[in-house]
Amino acid sequence: MARDVRLFSLDKENLMLKFLLALAIGIFCVSPLQAGDVASVTKSCPSGEKQATCERWVKDFKTAVELAYKGNHGAQATVAFCLSTGCHGAVIKDRVASCSWHLVIANSGSTTVLDRSNTRNTCRPMTASQKDEARALASDLVQKIYKRPLAKTDQM
Repeated sequence: MARDVRLFSLDKENLMLKFLLALAIGIFCVSPLQAGDVASVTKSCPSGEKQATCERWVKDFKTAVELAYKGNHGAQATVAFCLSTGCHGAVIKDRVASCSWHLVIANSGSTTVLDRSNTRNTCRPMTASQKDEARALASDLVQKIYKRPLAKTDQM
């Protein structure tokens, strides 16, 4: 009987490990801003004097996301910037997603000194787990955009 209890206990542990593994894979395999997710990171613009500016930023951000997935360097910088700053209230701030786009830019082959500075300023203050998440997201993005693996960088 004791042996049966122990086996049952192992099965529960294995079940929990499988669940945690599936959860981790699900978290790290979803890239930020997939085509259907753009609406989830943009905000509803409040009515008032800044509404037109906000709506313009929402529109520009959506266009930038489309172009960023096509490898457009300027659009990638815009996406990273908006995710970092919120683009005048039009976009929900997400430092991890912003950092991942900065890492995509760092892997694009056309980086500038400003790009490297933006990567450091956005990514360095993050926790180790946030950096790991950003690297995983960037790896997925680089694979989708450039069809190659993420190169290691020391900028974080």
